[in-house]
Amino acid sequence: MADIRLKHFKSVPGSFWGTPKELWGFRLKVPGRPAAAADKFLRAHADLLGIEQVATQLSPVRVIESVGASHVLLQQQHRGVAVHRGYVTVHVAHGGEVFLVKNRAIPRESLPGRGAQFTIAASDAGYLALESLGRAARNAVVRAPVRRWYPQSKRVRAAYRFRVVATKPRREWLVFVDAMTGAVLEKWDNVAHANVGARVFDPNPVTAVPDWRTLLTPSGTPRRKLDEAYRTVTLEGLKPGTRLDGTRASTRLTRERVRRTAKLDEQKSTAPGFLEVMAYYHVDRVVAYLESLGYQGRRAIFTKPVPINAHGTDEDNSWYSPELRGLYFGTGGVDDAEDAEVIVHELGHAVQDAICPDFGQTAEAAAMGEGFGDYLAASCFASRKPPALRACVMSWDAVVDGGDPPCQRRLDECVTYESFDHRPGAREHENGKIWSATLWDIWNAVGRDVADRIILESHFQLDAFTRLARGARASLDADRNLFAGSHVAALRRIFHARGIGPVE
Repeated sequence: MADIRLKHFKSVPGSFWGTPKELWGFRLKVPGRPAAAADKFLRAHADLLGIEQVATQLSPVRVIESVGASHVLLQQQHRGVAVHRGYVTVHVAHGGEVFLVKNRAIPRESLPGRGAQFTIAASDAGYLALESLGRAARNAVVRAPVRRWYPQSKRVRAAYRFRVVATKPRREWLVFVDAMTGAVLEKWDNVAHANVGARVFDPNPVTAVPDWRTLLTPSGTPRRKLDEAYRTVTLEGLKPGTRLDGTRASTRLTRERVRRTAKLDEQKSTAPGFLEVMAYYHVDRVVAYLESLGYQGRRAIFTKPVPINAHGTDEDNSWYSPELRGLYFGTGGVDDAEDAEVIVHELGHAVQDAICPDFGQTAEAAAMGEGFGDYLAASCFASRKPPALRACVMSWDAVVDGGDPPCQRRLDECVTYESFDHRPGAREHENGKIWSATLWDIWNAVGRDVADRIILESHFQLDAFTRLARGARASLDADRNLFAGSHVAALRRIFHARGIGPVE
């Protein structure tokens, strides 16, 4: 193995186990297909990574193909049970160079001995998980438990993982319960919400008229006669049948679904099927765009049509459900699916979850989720908006009280990582402005085509617990894999200006 030993690299030290949690800043040619190359690299560097005694516990569970690289995921098992966050990922460029290794494996001496057992009945642990959520989880359902070894500080505990699901309002939690003591180790709200209030809006009425104030009645409510705001489009990718079921999107979750024979090219926003058409059209179009960037076939981000409920709740709220892998849109206030940027924002969460399941389980990862959703919406519709509105997203949804010009959020605010609110309960949408502004800087510096490719590709190096600095470094690696590093200098300047790092 001497010929594939690293000579120059950088590392990120781990916090608990005395092993590096990341090796980066190198490119090393390793022969073989990605899984074989990953195995060779890990065996050659087991001592460096501190995994010599647990190498046999690491099993490859997935090889994810992106446009610029292959990403090999290995899961650690101990006594037949998976270790929560106990994984190693090896990232291999399509040219055969390993360029990043992320190490969350727990050394053997820190793993629990035979004294650690799953002594509490799973049913009792499920009750404790539900009880810990209080009134927010009334009428919720506790899904089947999954056994996990759960690292907490420098100890590893036997635990049950539960997914707890409520339907109205839609909530999903991941809850870990100690299988010996019954203590709740962690609970995480796992639904990505946007708390904002064929003929379609593209993206919304605010962008279609010279003066947005004309969209309001004298009393300040949205007008419903919006003839100047519509655009006639073609619904593509539809499968045989009478409903809006296609190869990329399906409205199968929607109640009282519209039929294709309902003169969809004549309906207005007050028609029962308008929201369904809006959601289908814009989800289908954005997924088709992702495919055009190379994410198709074995590299496809979505392997099944994205399911949509255009009338998901009568509340002013929309979300993506990681459990159901579906998009749900609210009808409180301005109907959320009337604004295509709300639709695409939520689709952004689906993109991240498809690449990194259950993305957003730390404050920084959740903020990156909201920031990416805003960025994707802004990028997809920039060419259809006047310059003054390009950095605004979800203008129609915010038309009543969203400022002048109205927008739910902006992507050009003067925010840096220094302003990130790390306090418990901090608003992830506000923190997300730091990441969306950073991504928007990239968009303006290198253009949409390059920016979208780099930003999407970077996700294949991330995980559900990622940080902004990791996202920045992943963007540099993505540029090296896709564009031979042509934009690295510009990216470094942007991340430095926003206080995000280290990146090199």
